[in-house]
Amino acid sequence: MVRNFEFTERTANHSASKIGPMRSAVNASILLLTACVPADLRDQHASRVESYIPSAFSPADAQYTDPNRGLGPPDGRTVALDRSALLVLRFFRPIPNGPGPDLRVHELGEDGAQAKIGVSEEGTVFMEFEGFAEGLTSDFDLEALGLSQAAFVRVRGLDQAGVEPGFDLDALEALH
Repeated sequence: MVRNFEFTERTANHSASKIGPMRSAVNASILLLTACVPADLRDQHASRVESYIPSAFSPADAQYTDPNRGLGPPDGRTVALDRSALLVLRFFRPIPNGPGPDLRVHELGEDGAQAKIGVSEEGTVFMEFEGFAEGLTSDFDLEALGLSQAAFVRVRGLDQAGVEPGFDLDALEALH
């Protein structure tokens, strides 16, 4: 059974009388937490679609062809990149080369789909990593390409595997 609850000013005043002074402390804590999260997410995940070449094999109006679904943190909403699709996403802050892996690629499902991952500092010349992105997560190290940072990530679909054909990109994440 689903019950709808309408929050009104009267409800708020009634609740406030029960919680008293704790209300302002809780509100201040919530405000502080919500103010911090967006900047962290903005810096840690891809935030802008720079370019997109959709699949020649998928209907243009299919929900899984929306490139904006690859932005932000992993949320289960994906953009499918099959063998003819290419997506370039940009980070608000460049991904620095730190110790260990620097970039994590999130895919939804383990359907055998693969993608090639390339990175660029300025968005015009891309260097591709050896190997493929496949499975739920794949990590890549900028050190392998001799880069100190990268602001652009190119994801190139390689196959038609899966229900939504191709690599189901959920998110890109900077690990440093």
